[in-house]
Amino acid sequence: MPPEICETMQLHPRLDCAVCNLDNILASESDLQVNVAGLGEEDDTVIEDNLDNRVKIAQDAHYDTLITWMAPHILTLGADNYLYKNQALVVMEDNSLRRGVTHLFHNSLTAGHPGISKTIDLVEQHYWWPHMCDFITAYVKGCATCQMNKVNTHPTKPPLFPITPTSDLPFQTIAVNFITKRPPSQRYDTILTVTDHDVSKASIFIPCQESIDSEGVAKLYTSQVFPHYGIPLKIISDRDTRFDSAFTKELC
Repeated sequence: MPPEICETMQLHPRLDCAVCNLDNILASESDLQVNVAGLGEEDDTVIEDNLDNRVKIAQDAHYDTLITWMAPHILTLGADNYLYKNQALVVMEDNSLRRGVTHLFHNSLTAGHPGISKTIDLVEQHYWWPHMCDFITAYVKGCATCQMNKVNTHPTKPPLFPITPTSDLPFQTIAVNFITKRPPSQRYDTILTVTDHDVSKASIFIPCQESIDSEGVAKLYTSQVFPHYGIPLKIISDRDTRFDSAFTKELC
């Protein structure tokens, strides 16, 4: 037997049968592809036991690679002659196998699709591989179920357009609003408020009816505000742009 194989067997005594029967290892390696779509139909304990067996078979087939991981990642040899990171079984570079492990702790019925941090906490108690956090993060972000039920905590907000002063004179930028649903008084049930936005912040309150239209507002403005302050340069209203346009046209 070559010296390098003997040295490897001293580190991992269970490899003597694997070295003598390499064909069996290669055949077992072909079974490492985990059927992720069918994992949810099995019992979680059965799935975990199945994954443990597959992870250990993968370690047998790639033990030369694992030897190079021991020092950099501080791996230890367990009582069963398999490599562990603390108490977590080391998973070889097999994306299907790693997806199966992540699926067990994220997609199974008992897991309930936890977030990225929770999934990492659950997986690292049992399994470990290099860059595991990046792999699990990408997996959870690509989970269709999570994306469909995810709450948008940062909804898109419309841009703000600041109202800049247009003049040093009062009532050149005005805010026109309505206080509605008031108790009727002398056939009036609404109050039209005209507020100076830039200079004095003063308001003029004009009684009117809730059914008033833009033409009626323009007539009230002409009689109550225009004689004192003239035509405004900018109008701010809680109505739509059609109201503002018709009001301005009628006022002019």
